[in-house]
Amino acid sequence: MLIKIKEVAGMLAMNQTSIYKLVYRKAIPYVKIGGALRFDKDKIIAWINQNSCDMINPKSKRL
Repeated sequence: MLIKIKEVAGMLAMNQTSIYKLVYRKAIPYVKIGGALRFDKDKIIAWINQNSCDMINPKSKRL
């Protein structure tokens, strides 16, 4: 399913300008259809999973 930049921005909790910057750097998967940017939702979800890191609990005791 192809989605628009506004939906990607919502998924990533980022503004659209930041998404355009990721596109410019070819850091996020996208396609151009007639000059319009579109994103495959499944590829965006996979990209999120590949580029995420585990959270560390800052209150946990050190070893």
